[in-house]
Amino acid sequence: MKTNAMRQLNAAKIKYEYLEYKIAKEDFDGKAVADLLNMDHKACYKTLGLVHEHDVYICCISVDDEIDLKKCAKELGVKNLEMVHVKDLLKIVGYERGSVTPIGVKKNKGIYFDDEVLNHEEIEISGGAFGVGLKINRDTLIKFLKAEIKDLV
Repeated sequence: MKTNAMRQLNAAKIKYEYLEYKIAKEDFDGKAVADLLNMDHKACYKTLGLVHEHDVYICCISVDDEIDLKKCAKELGVKNLEMVHVKDLLKIVGYERGSVTPIGVKKNKGIYFDDEVLNHEEIEISGGAFGVGLKINRDTLIKFLKAEIKDLV
């Protein structure tokens, strides 16, 4: 299976490891995925869509953490942020719950990783389809995405 995220990485000649896992949609949870992949929870990242007025921000945090919306808004220089509603993810971000990846999102004002990412040379992110993960070099991914590192949790 090739996802849009994988096609973009291939076009940029970026190496990654394809990871596949099976989990029921109703049981989906980042920690469960990390366990299925036998990976450190702090090295597995979930991608969140956040909005301020009409601007969309993409924030990636470890599956062990919870986003602090006030702290995140301050770090991003906006008054407030709210999560994109699950029912609106596909329309706004371009991916459904369980497949959101920072690669190839529809529109965004910026992509940000929590500073925990600095503790891991390789991280796992969604591959852009349910049941697909990508293990990739942190620095390569951050450079490719033109992402910034901030204190988000």
